[in-house]
Amino acid sequence: MPQPGPSRSGTTQQGMPPVGTPPYGIPPAQYLPPTEQPARGKGVIRLYQGLGLVGVALVSGLVWWAFQPGHESGTAAPQGTATTQGKYTFTRVAGPATDTDCAAHSFGKTQQFFQQHPCQQLLRAVYSTTLPDGLQAMTSVAVVRMADEASAGQLRALTNGDQTGNVADLIREGVQVPSAPTSGQLQEGGYASGASGSTVTIALSAFVGGHQDNALLKDISNDALRTQAK
Repeated sequence: MPQPGPSRSGTTQQGMPPVGTPPYGIPPAQYLPPTEQPARGKGVIRLYQGLGLVGVALVSGLVWWAFQPGHESGTAAPQGTATTQGKYTFTRVAGPATDTDCAAHSFGKTQQFFQQHPCQQLLRAVYSTTLPDGLQAMTSVAVVRMADEASAGQLRALTNGDQTGNVADLIREGVQVPSAPTSGQLQEGGYASGASGSTVTIALSAFVGGHQDNALLKDISNDALRTQAK
């Protein structure tokens, strides 16, 4: 009769201890069986995928910001930039604001004109200048680009007249400028305009504190035309 062979329970291969059995000489209480390590390749792939999603979100956000109204990357000078190449020194205190709907940013007969003759672009800013005697004035500058030279000439002739409305200054539209005169004071202060091809530039000046000197304000506005609301 064949002799019964050794039991297979307790070994995986002949002469090999079961998995989890402590090596010779190590007490069972102190032995920790090895654990399966996660594959490193999958973790690295997930890391790169996460970084890729973050990059896409960042680029998308920048593209969204760049195409919002009022933003033109690379064209606006820093806030507080001084323009000194002229009779007066002008420091920008608001803007520039860029729009394409001039009818929405004007009033009176000027608004009616824009409704029939839409502009191509509107650029607006507000500047501050301090005179040698300490008087401070603020100037609103609006640059309107029309479709052609003929409509630009019509616009300038209209705004040069009295009681014809005008392009709305930024203060009229709620932009906060410390110590600024009111929009009404700007509209009734020193006026100047200029034209070059299809572009019309309009400047309105008023003193801070209510001082009146329309001849001086017109002189300031004439010099402010060169800023081009930049």
